[in-house]
Amino acid sequence: MPSTRTVTLDLHVHTHYSHDGRATVEAVVKRAIALGLDGIAICDHNTMDGSVAARRYVAETQLALVIIPGIEVSTAQGHLLVLGLDEAIEQGLSVAETIERARQQERETNGTVAIIAPHPYHPFRHSLGWRCLTPGIDAIEVFNARYFTGLGNAWARWTAARHGLTAVAGSDAHTADCVGLATVAVEVSASSKLAPALLVKQLKEGTVRIARSQHAPRSMYYAQLCRKRR
Repeated sequence: MPSTRTVTLDLHVHTHYSHDGRATVEAVVKRAIALGLDGIAICDHNTMDGSVAARRYVAETQLALVIIPGIEVSTAQGHLLVLGLDEAIEQGLSVAETIERARQQERETNGTVAIIAPHPYHPFRHSLGWRCLTPGIDAIEVFNARYFTGLGNAWARWTAARHGLTAVAGSDAHTADCVGLATVAVEVSASSKLAPALLVKQLKEGTVRIARSQHAPRSMYYAQLCRKRR
């Protein structure tokens, strides 16, 4: 039986390229490396500029961290995380249209795209609600580190289990300190070279498990809310 290795990822990280992000690309990358993560998905709101900048920074500094290209798209009905894209998807489309745009890129580039419903039942976070069951969504974020009551995460877990959908976790980090609070683990061949395409393929196929699920400090979340409303 071939030997394998466990790869740990944070699938939901924001940088200052998001309108509400407070962390530079460099700070996010250094925090992930300090925690021993193998990779992170940069999912800034409606832009892939942070993802591009992070991949450039890692390449130029020759750091051992995989940057999965991603985006958190504001659809007309709520947010979607899309991993593995080459180009951003415009905001404001329906969930179904957004999924189709992602799949179109997947076909045209012969790549692999994984689509995740983040914080699906959070009442104040532009969540999809029951639309997280829209065909074409590969996984549900059943633990979001910024959901404090636990009810939304529990409902998401129930939805994933009831409908046989892949369950993932994400820190939803908007500051560097929150990177790595919620992570997933995938098993890959020990001889495999880690690359975004390989990891996205594992996620899409559902060969993933939740590794860590820790809530963000409430003080950080409330401070961010205050800054957003000023």
